[in-house]
Parts: sequence; C-alpha cells; structure tokens
Amino acid sequence: MPDSQEQPPESARPSRAVVWSVLLASVAVAVFFPAADSAASALAPPSHRFVDTESVIDMLPAVGVAIVIATWIFVFWSLIGSFLNVVVYRLPLGESVVHGGSHCPRCSSPIAWHDNLPVVGWLRLNGRCRTCHLPIAARYPVVESICAGLCTAVYFRELVSGGVNLPVRIPDFLHGGVLRLFPNPSSALIGLYLYHCGALCVLLVWGLIAWDGRRLPSRSAVAVLLVAAGLPMLFPVLHPLPIGWHPGSGETASPAAWLLNGLGVSVAGGVAGMLCGRVLHRVLARLLRGDAAGRSGLPLRPPQTLGLGLALVGIVFGWQGMLGTAVLLLVACLVQMLVWSAVVDWPEVPTELVLVVASFVHLCAWRQLTVGLSPWWPGASPTLACLAPAVGMVLVVSLALVAITPASSRPASPGAAALDHPSDEPA
Repeated sequence: MPDSQEQPPESARPSRAVVWSVLLASVAVAVFFPAADSAASALAPPSHRFVDTESVIDMLPAVGVAIVIATWIFVFWSLIGSFLNVVVYRLPLGESVVHGGSHCPRCSSPIAWHDNLPVVGWLRLNGRCRTCHLPIAARYPVVESICAGLCTAVYFRELVSGGVNLPVRIPDFLHGGVLRLFPNPSSALIGLYLYHCGALCVLLVWGLIAWDGRRLPSRSAVAVLLVAAGLPMLFPVLHPLPIGWHPGSGETASPAAWLLNGLGVSVAGGVAGMLCGRVLHRVLARLLRGDAAGRSGLPLRPPQTLGLGLALVGIVFGWQGMLGTAVLLLVACLVQMLVWSAVVDWPEVPTELVLVVASFVHLCAWRQLTVGLSPWWPGASPTLACLAPAVGMVLVVSLALVAITPASSRPASPGAAALDHPSDEPA
C-alpha cells in the first residue's frame, strides 16, 4: 500500500470542475464534425443542400436515432477508457490487465459495479471511496472522457461520413450516414475505424505511462507493433496509401499486391517511424535535458518512447502519414511552448502525449492535408518537397526551446502534479 493513506482527505485533485470541463470538452470534440457539416449545409445555397429545408421535420426521427447511437458509441469508448486506466497502472508492474477486479487504491476495498461506471461513478462519489472516504485520483474520469471524445469524433469523421478523411480512397457515400451505415455496413470502413481507434488508444496508454515516469515493458510494445503490422497483411484495405509513388501499387488484385500493400507498407512505415523518432529523440532530449531528478523545467518532458510511438503511427498510417504526423507533432509542441510561456501553472507534458493529439488531428484531416498542401505534404505521389515542412519545424522547435531556456529556472508547475497519481489503481 502506498503512503498516500496518510494524506489529508479534504479534496481529490483536480476538482470536479476540471472533470466536468474535460467531459464537456470531449463532448464538444465528439460532435464537432457533425455540427460543422450541419452548419455548412445550412449556409449552402438551396440548390447545393443535401436535405431540402421543407423536409427538416421529416429528418427528426433520423436525427434522434443518430443521437442515440452516438451516445452509445461515446459510452462504449468511455468503458474502453476505463480499461485503459487499468492497463496504464498494471502494465509497468507486470500485473495481469484481465484478471482481478478494481479496488480502492487506499483501502483495497472492492469497488461495486455501480460505483465503477466511467466518469459517472467518480462524480457520484465526489471523487472518494465509498468505504474509506479518501480521494481517488481524478485522472481516471479525465482519461475516460478523452478516450470517448476522440474515438466518437473519429466515428463521425471516418465511419459515418463514408471515409471523407481518407486519402486516395473514394468516399463511400453509399454506406455513409447513420441510416445507411447500420442496415448495410461497410466492412472496410468498420475495419479502418477500429484499426485507427485502437492505435489512438495504444498511443494514449504509452503517453500516460510516460507521464507517470514509468518504464514501458518492451515485450508488450513489440507485441503491439507485430499485431498492428500483421492485420494489414490479412486486410490490406487498412492501408489507404500505397508504399510507393504510384497509387496503382496499392491495388490488391494479386497475392503479390496483397503482400506489398500489407506487409510492405507496415515495414516501411515502422522503420521510417523508428528512424524519425530517433532523430527527434536526439534533438529534444538534448534540448530538454533536466537535472538529476529528471525535472526539465521546460514545457515538454524529454521523450522516452517517442520512437515506438512513431513506429506504430508509421505502421498504421504508412510512412507518408507518419511524416505528416511528425510535422503536426512539432507544431503541437510549439503550441505547448507558447501556452506554457503564457500560463504560469501550465503542466509539463510528455511528447508521447502530444503525439496522441497530432495523430488524431492528422487522421481527421488526412485527405484535406494531402490534397490542399500538395506537393508539400506527403501523399500518394510524394516528392522531395514533402521533407521541407518536417525539417523546417525541427529547426523552429529547436530555436524556440533554446529561446525559452533562460526561463526554465521557475519552480515546477503544480498543474502536472494535479494529474500525477502513479500509485493509484483506477476505480
């Protein structure tokens, strides 16, 4: 048992207001894409609208069904987020993530199923154990909300839309939309959705383990990479982009094409991701070098498993998607520096968690980035020009870190400690 039992039980940090804020923000992220599509349809000329304004009343039943299904999707992924909390705690300790029920980290009392509901259980108990009344870390409902928000947003953006975010692939409008998706589902879209959401969940687990300062077991990391690389061999449709410079190389008419688009894309993306992660690790680790206790005093923590994270991104998105995600990662790091410089108590964030945000943004805007920023963004027919944004962002982030280094003498932020409870097992 940790020594945290002796801590005063006045409050669980962060407060209920923070949990509510994260929950509402996750809901906002989840409904952003359908809300944006509805606003664009309302502002479009009548001749370009998908639904006539006189038939809006007729669409109310469909809207009701869509809301019910979206709520179910949100709840389902919050349950997955609750499981991810267990994985984050038990995996570095070498414990089983399947066997053993949840219990209070303070008094070891088993937690009833009605108290173990994602987010709701924590809020109902005011962040305390029902038995000992000591605080339970609020990071657990925060992680559950974030997982639910991200995966529900991908549900709208990739599955309901028919894959409008996927490059090269023609959007499947015949299977898009809630009423067409479920009576006549597209196995390819569902497979892509689960494959991408699974990758986001794994990146979130790895980022939280890095946040806790724990070591990721290499055996589990290798197993995840092998599974991620093996699935496209069975279902090459999981790779929208081909390995080479010709879109035709991604066709799956022959066994050789299946192997090329499955194993070839995975291996090329994984190797490229590992190399890119190694380069960024060298650059960021040198600039974020901290004291003997590991405190860097800068907006980002030195990376630990960034190479593994980018390797997973490369396996799932291909080397082109990995390179685009790396650019967005550096942009997100730059934003983190600006916010950290403006807000005194802004927490230091591991680069592995920033990678989750970059991967989510890249996935949702994949087609728009490859089409709108071509040839500067790697796509189906990349050129050497696509390397320029990555190299430029490395230089910008390096210069920014060097510029703010004199300010690193200020005390460590209390914001990071608000979510740091590595010794607590999820409720």
